[in-house]
Amino acid sequence: MQYSKERKEAVLKKMMPPHNRSIVELAREEGISEATLYIWRRQARERGLLLPD
Repeated sequence: MQYSKERKEAVLKKMMPPHNRSIVELAREEGISEATLYIWRRQARERGLLLPD
């Protein structure tokens, strides 16, 4: 499934402070697989965004 850039950015923002939401929590809430969220987080880190583990 393809997700819009805006949707990805919105979900990634929830992973960052002050929200610091877990991938498990976001996967359940957003209906996106954990694997997809781990990929998004890794890609964001490669672009220089600081995201918690």
